[in-house]
Amino acid sequence: MKTFKRLFILGSALLLWQCCNTEVKCGTYTSSGRGHFQSITIKSGGKAELVFMGSPSEVDYTVEDGKLKLMAAGQTQLLTITEDGCLDGGGFMGKYCLE
Repeated sequence: MKTFKRLFILGSALLLWQCCNTEVKCGTYTSSGRGHFQSITIKSGGKAELVFMGSPSEVDYTVEDGKLKLMAAGQTQLLTITEDGCLDGGGFMGKYCLE
């Protein structure tokens, strides 16, 4: 039983480490205004889910120099990670914060 408990704790810690880092946290970010996307869900393993007009799509992401870089179909969208932990794409893209 102790071995199972230790493995569970270690596995949970590894999942959190994989998913979250010092710059961006895993979870669903939504726009309080008129954002381009309905939501952006940051997942582990460098994957994110974007919901646009009710349709979800999976994209890759990286975090570099205080920016979240979303990549799909040869296109890249940069969002600045703000001091309050939100993702800001500016004007048309909007700002997204954790729910």
